[in-house]
Amino acid sequence: MNYLNYEKWLRCQLLPNLPPNSVVVVDNASYHNKQSDPAPTANAKKVYMKKWLQEKEIPYDENMLKPQLFSLIKGHKEQHKTYSIDKILSNHNHSVLRLPPYHPDLNPIEMAWAAIKGYVSSKNVNWSTDKVIELVKEKVAVMGAPEWGRLCQKIKEIEAEYVKSDHVVDLVTDEFVIFADDDCDTDEESSDDDDGHDYDSEKTITNTSSASANPRPGTSS
Repeated sequence: MNYLNYEKWLRCQLLPNLPPNSVVVVDNASYHNKQSDPAPTANAKKVYMKKWLQEKEIPYDENMLKPQLFSLIKGHKEQHKTYSIDKILSNHNHSVLRLPPYHPDLNPIEMAWAAIKGYVSSKNVNWSTDKVIELVKEKVAVMGAPEWGRLCQKIKEIEAEYVKSDHVVDLVTDEFVIFADDDCDTDEESSDDDDGHDYDSEKTITNTSSASANPRPGTSS
Protein backbone atom coordinates (compact mmCIF):
# COMPACT_ATOMS: atom_id res chain seq x y z
CA MET A 1 0.00 0.00 0.00
CA ASN A 2 1.14 3.54 -0.77
CA TYR A 3 -0.53 6.93 -0.78
CA LEU A 4 -1.56 6.84 -4.46
CA ASN A 5 -3.36 3.51 -4.05
CA TYR A 6 -4.90 4.61 -0.77
CA GLU A 7 -6.22 7.85 -2.25
CA LYS A 8 -7.69 5.93 -5.18
CA TRP A 9 -9.47 3.57 -2.77
CA LEU A 10 -10.60 6.53 -0.67
CA ARG A 11 -12.17 8.35 -3.61
CA CYS A 12 -13.59 5.35 -5.47
CA GLN A 13 -14.60 2.97 -2.68
CA LEU A 14 -14.91 4.76 0.62
CA LEU A 15 -16.42 8.16 -0.22
CA PRO A 16 -19.36 6.82 -2.27
CA ASN A 17 -20.33 4.55 0.64
CA LEU A 18 -19.97 6.94 3.58
CA PRO A 19 -23.10 8.27 5.29
CA PRO A 20 -23.27 12.10 5.52
CA ASN A 21 -21.05 13.82 8.12
CA SER A 22 -19.04 10.69 8.91
CA VAL A 23 -15.94 10.52 11.10
CA VAL A 24 -13.19 8.42 9.52
CA VAL A 25 -10.88 6.87 12.11
CA VAL A 26 -7.34 6.21 10.88
CA ASP A 27 -4.14 4.94 12.44
CA ASN A 28 -0.65 6.36 11.87
CA ALA A 29 0.28 4.54 8.69
CA SER A 30 2.41 6.78 6.49
CA TYR A 31 -0.14 6.85 3.65
CA HIS A 32 -2.76 8.23 6.08
CA ASN A 33 -0.46 11.09 7.04
CA LYS A 34 0.81 12.50 3.75
CA GLN A 35 0.98 16.25 4.27
CA SER A 36 -0.70 18.48 1.71
CA ASP A 37 1.56 21.47 2.36
CA PRO A 38 4.66 20.28 4.23
CA ALA A 39 6.87 22.84 5.93
CA PRO A 40 10.28 23.47 4.35
CA THR A 41 13.17 21.43 5.72
CA ALA A 42 16.51 22.78 6.91
CA ASN A 43 17.91 22.11 3.41
CA ALA A 44 15.25 24.16 1.61
CA LYS A 45 16.20 27.40 -0.15
CA LYS A 46 15.59 30.66 1.69
CA VAL A 47 13.06 31.74 -0.91
CA TYR A 48 10.85 28.70 -0.11
CA MET A 49 11.21 29.26 3.61
CA LYS A 50 10.10 32.88 3.22
CA LYS A 51 7.25 31.87 0.90
CA TRP A 52 5.94 29.36 3.46
CA LEU A 53 6.13 31.93 6.28
CA GLN A 54 4.33 34.51 4.12
CA GLU A 55 1.54 32.06 3.25
CA LYS A 56 1.04 31.29 6.94
CA GLU A 57 1.17 35.02 7.80
CA ILE A 58 4.10 34.50 10.15
CA PRO A 59 6.20 37.67 10.48
CA TYR A 60 9.94 37.47 9.89
CA ASP A 61 12.83 39.83 9.24
CA GLU A 62 14.15 40.02 5.68
CA ASN A 63 17.70 39.98 7.06
CA MET A 64 17.23 36.66 8.86
CA LEU A 65 19.67 33.88 8.02
CA LYS A 66 18.52 30.39 7.02
CA PRO A 67 18.98 28.87 10.51
CA GLN A 68 16.87 31.70 11.97
CA LEU A 69 14.14 31.24 9.36
CA PHE A 70 14.12 27.48 9.92
CA SER A 71 13.91 27.97 13.69
CA LEU A 72 10.85 30.13 13.10
CA ILE A 73 9.33 27.47 10.84
CA LYS A 74 9.94 24.72 13.43
CA GLY A 75 8.14 26.77 16.05
CA HIS A 76 5.01 27.10 13.90
CA LYS A 77 4.85 24.06 11.62
CA GLU A 78 2.82 21.82 13.95
CA GLN A 79 -0.11 24.22 14.11
CA HIS A 80 -0.11 24.56 10.32
CA LYS A 81 0.22 20.85 9.54
CA THR A 82 -2.47 19.63 7.14
CA TYR A 83 -3.01 16.17 5.66
CA SER A 84 -4.11 15.29 2.15
CA ILE A 85 -6.86 12.85 3.14
CA ASP A 86 -8.28 15.35 5.66
CA LYS A 87 -8.68 17.83 2.82
CA ILE A 88 -10.38 15.29 0.54
CA LEU A 89 -12.80 14.16 3.24
CA SER A 90 -13.47 17.70 4.43
CA ASN A 91 -14.52 18.65 0.89
CA HIS A 92 -17.26 16.02 1.27
CA ASN A 93 -18.28 17.16 4.78
CA HIS A 94 -16.50 14.35 6.59
CA SER A 95 -13.85 14.60 9.31
CA VAL A 96 -10.84 12.51 10.35
CA LEU A 97 -9.93 11.21 13.79
CA ARG A 98 -6.38 9.92 14.25
CA LEU A 99 -5.58 7.28 16.82
CA PRO A 100 -2.70 7.81 19.26
CA PRO A 101 0.56 6.28 17.97
CA TYR A 102 1.21 2.63 18.92
CA HIS A 103 -2.35 2.00 20.18
CA PRO A 104 -3.85 -0.67 17.91
CA ASP A 105 -6.01 -1.69 20.89
CA LEU A 106 -8.04 1.50 20.30
CA ASN A 107 -8.84 0.51 16.72
CA PRO A 108 -11.90 -1.76 16.30
CA ILE A 109 -10.73 -2.81 12.84
CA GLU A 110 -7.81 -4.64 14.49
CA MET A 111 -10.28 -6.75 16.46
CA ALA A 112 -12.28 -7.36 13.29
CA TRP A 113 -9.15 -8.57 11.49
CA ALA A 114 -8.32 -10.82 14.45
CA ALA A 115 -11.79 -12.39 14.18
CA ILE A 116 -11.38 -12.86 10.42
CA LYS A 117 -7.93 -14.42 10.83
CA GLY A 118 -9.24 -16.76 13.54
CA TYR A 119 -12.10 -17.84 11.30
CA VAL A 120 -9.79 -18.46 8.34
CA SER A 121 -7.26 -20.44 10.37
CA SER A 122 -10.01 -22.66 11.83
CA LYS A 123 -11.52 -23.46 8.41
CA ASN A 124 -8.52 -23.51 6.09
CA VAL A 125 -7.28 -27.09 6.15
CA ASN A 126 -5.48 -27.31 2.79
CA TRP A 127 -3.63 -23.94 2.95
CA SER A 128 -4.90 -22.93 -0.47
CA THR A 129 -4.66 -19.22 -1.33
CA ASP A 130 -7.98 -19.39 -3.18
CA LYS A 131 -9.58 -20.96 -0.11
CA VAL A 132 -8.15 -18.22 2.13
CA ILE A 133 -9.70 -15.51 -0.06
CA GLU A 134 -13.00 -17.37 -0.08
CA LEU A 135 -13.02 -17.68 3.72
CA VAL A 136 -12.12 -14.02 4.22
CA LYS A 137 -15.05 -12.93 2.05
CA GLU A 138 -17.29 -15.43 3.82
CA LYS A 139 -16.49 -14.05 7.27
CA VAL A 140 -16.69 -10.41 6.19
CA ALA A 141 -20.14 -11.07 4.69
CA VAL A 142 -21.54 -12.26 8.03
CA MET A 143 -19.95 -9.49 10.13
CA GLY A 144 -22.88 -7.13 10.30
CA ALA A 145 -23.70 -4.04 12.35
CA PRO A 146 -24.34 -5.94 15.64
CA GLU A 147 -20.84 -7.49 15.68
CA TRP A 148 -19.23 -4.19 14.70
CA GLY A 149 -21.20 -2.52 17.49
CA ARG A 150 -19.80 -5.02 19.99
CA LEU A 151 -16.26 -4.28 18.83
CA CYS A 152 -16.80 -0.53 19.16
CA GLN A 153 -18.23 -1.02 22.65
CA LYS A 154 -15.15 -3.04 23.59
CA ILE A 155 -12.96 -0.15 22.41
CA LYS A 156 -14.95 2.27 24.57
CA GLU A 157 -14.31 0.03 27.59
CA ILE A 158 -10.57 0.02 26.84
CA GLU A 159 -10.64 3.82 26.51
CA ALA A 160 -12.39 4.06 29.89
CA GLU A 161 -9.65 1.94 31.47
CA TYR A 162 -7.01 4.27 30.03
CA VAL A 163 -8.86 7.27 31.46
CA LYS A 164 -8.91 5.63 34.90
CA SER A 165 -5.16 5.09 34.81
CA ASP A 166 -4.28 8.59 33.55
CA HIS A 167 -3.73 9.95 37.07
CA VAL A 168 -1.43 7.02 37.87
CA VAL A 169 0.65 7.75 34.77
CA ASP A 170 0.88 11.41 35.81
CA LEU A 171 2.00 10.41 39.30
CA VAL A 172 4.64 7.99 38.05
CA THR A 173 5.87 10.54 35.50
CA ASP A 174 6.18 13.21 38.20
CA GLU A 175 8.15 10.83 40.42
CA PHE A 176 10.44 9.94 37.54
CA VAL A 177 11.09 13.62 36.81
CA ILE A 178 11.79 14.31 40.49
CA PHE A 179 14.25 11.39 40.68
CA ALA A 180 15.93 12.53 37.48
CA ASP A 181 16.25 16.06 38.87
CA ASP A 182 17.71 14.67 42.10
CA ASP A 183 20.27 12.74 40.06
CA CYS A 184 21.13 15.92 38.18
CA ASP A 185 21.61 17.78 41.48
CA THR A 186 23.91 15.01 42.68
CA ASP A 187 25.92 15.23 39.49
CA GLU A 188 26.22 18.99 39.91
CA GLU A 189 27.36 18.55 43.49
CA SER A 190 29.92 16.01 42.32
CA SER A 191 31.13 18.48 39.72
CA ASP A 192 31.45 21.13 42.41
CA ASP A 193 33.43 18.69 44.52
CA ASP A 194 35.75 18.10 41.59
CA ASP A 195 36.46 21.82 41.53
CA GLY A 196 38.33 21.57 44.83
CA HIS A 197 35.61 22.03 47.44
CA ASP A 198 35.99 18.54 48.89
CA TYR A 199 38.70 19.18 51.43
CA ASP A 200 38.64 15.57 52.67
CA SER A 201 39.48 14.44 49.13
CA GLU A 202 42.36 16.90 48.99
CA LYS A 203 43.62 15.54 52.30
CA THR A 204 43.39 11.99 50.99
CA ILE A 205 45.28 12.93 47.84
CA THR A 206 47.97 14.66 49.94
CA ASN A 207 48.33 11.65 52.21
CA THR A 208 48.52 9.34 49.23
CA SER A 209 51.20 11.48 47.65
CA SER A 210 53.16 11.49 50.90
CA ALA A 211 52.89 7.73 51.12
CA SER A 212 54.15 7.41 47.57
CA ALA A 213 57.09 9.65 48.34
CA ASN A 214 58.04 7.53 51.38
CA PRO A 215 57.40 3.90 50.35
CA ARG A 216 57.38 1.20 52.98
CA PRO A 217 60.37 -1.14 53.17
CA GLY A 218 60.14 -3.99 50.75
CA THR A 219 58.00 -2.14 48.18
CA SER A 220 59.00 -0.55 44.89
CA SER A 221 58.10 3.07 44.17
